[in-house]
Amino acid sequence: ERKVHWISWEKMCAPKRDGGMGFRDPEAFNQALLAKQAWRILSAPSSLVARVLKARYFQDSSILTTTYPSNASYTFQSLLHGRDLLREGLVWRIGEGSRINIHHENWIPRSGCMRPLGKHFMHGITKMADLLTVNGTAWDCAKVDEMFSESD
Repeated sequence: ERKVHWISWEKMCAPKRDGGMGFRDPEAFNQALLAKQAWRILSAPSSLVARVLKARYFQDSSILTTTYPSNASYTFQSLLHGRDLLREGLVWRIGEGSRINIHHENWIPRSGCMRPLGKHFMHGITKMADLLTVNGTAWDCAKVDEMFSESD
């Protein structure tokens, strides 16, 4: 017979030297674990759980862009709580840039705000691809210099 031992939050949060597990903030730890699950759904879209959740909750979008459906299970709502933490740290790799919105996506690898602070907006330039040269192999320096601040 297997015995199950429950550990209280107080014991989990107690320092290791006092026999605890040393967790500092159980809520932050829980959100981090949920973010890890959201990352698995994002990075392995062919997994069974990703396919089931996509079919049920975000058929026409991705887990990154879906909203909180009113009929969502507690489990899916919890995954979206983890997804929110995940989105804060995700940064796009530019590639050909056709899917990346310049002003609404994280794409600048730096601490703090990963979106451009920008000098000003240029009409008609909304995607990263709009900032590349015609052949798409380099930045159009004139557009970049005009649109973004030195820190961007």
